[in-house]
Amino acid sequence: MMMIRSAFTNTPTGCPPSLRHRGFILISSLFMLIVLTLVVVAMAHSFRLEASMAGNVREKARALNVAQSTLTYAEWWLTQNADSTQINCTAIYTTPQICSNITLASGTSAATLPWTTYVSYTPPQPSSSSSTALAAVSTTGGTGTYYAKPGFNIQYLGNDTTGNAMFQVTAFAYGGNQSSVAVVQTIYKLSSKTKDLGAH
Repeated sequence: MMMIRSAFTNTPTGCPPSLRHRGFILISSLFMLIVLTLVVVAMAHSFRLEASMAGNVREKARALNVAQSTLTYAEWWLTQNADSTQINCTAIYTTPQICSNITLASGTSAATLPWTTYVSYTPPQPSSSSSTALAAVSTTGGTGTYYAKPGFNIQYLGNDTTGNAMFQVTAFAYGGNQSSVAVVQTIYKLSSKTKDLGAH
């Protein structure tokens, strides 16, 4: 008698294990790629922001340096010309003046620019080795340029209790753009004293 044996083989359904592993690796790689892309974009934005902040700080410093230089010039001029005739300042001047009036409108801060009345001043070019080089002005920007000429006001305040003349000296300056502005101010007292050295 002949016996016939049947053999059955179980075939697994779905993808083979090697394909499933490759699919997981692909998804993980895409996820890592997305994360790295976001990190790079965030870093690029941060670098641009830091560069912009550094540029603003640099231009503010340039404006402050020129404003201080303009103030120093105005104070020096005042020591040489304190007896000059005071005028009622109402315009923009190219030669220094001593104003007898308040040059700013009521309620207006000195930090509010542009002023309507001031002395226009062209300082020396800080980056030049030449003593005659003047600062370059350009509203469109450029290396070593300033947005506008600086200016100052000298206002006579009257005499103090000891008879010394009191002046308010205010100066402004721009950096390389309109938003980089510095305004500085001092109260300047001029006095003249004599000393008896005795007979010789």
